[in-house]
Amino acid sequence: MKYLIVLINSMLTFSLYAASCPSDVDPGSGLRGYLTAMQNHRFEDAYEFVTDNMTDGKSVTEWATLQQYFYLGGEVIIFGISIRDALALENNAKCLDKALVPNVLRSRDKFNNQGTTEFELYSMVKEGGKWKVDSLEVLFEEEQIKKWFPEDHIPVFHDQHPTEN
Repeated sequence: MKYLIVLINSMLTFSLYAASCPSDVDPGSGLRGYLTAMQNHRFEDAYEFVTDNMTDGKSVTEWATLQQYFYLGGEVIIFGISIRDALALENNAKCLDKALVPNVLRSRDKFNNQGTTEFELYSMVKEGGKWKVDSLEVLFEEEQIKKWFPEDHIPVFHDQHPTEN
């Protein structure tokens, strides 16, 4: 029964985000602004591309300071951003105020110097005429990654941990 529920949920989720947004709408522009600012450690600039939901209602100074502690303290380096075509929600086929934007992010930090590849789904909303990131889901399950990113391969890291001799 559990597998049937997962299967039905997967089919419903896919049907909600199946169609691409019209070409004259660019929800990815907000994501591009956000990720580029984060990549360059311009956290106050990144704040302009996120909703209150993403900042937990924090002021620009509070939020930017927390991001700075996390990124600089963790030595986070974003070295790859691959924003994909925005996908329309079933109840918003023209992407007028909501969309889903997949992205493949490659980064590393002081705890994972080999780097990591993250398969991400960003929920975008239009606020005040600008596209903003409202939420983020990082996919971990191979089945979900293949569903949203069928053209990508999931990297396999071999011999990550030293062995004792």
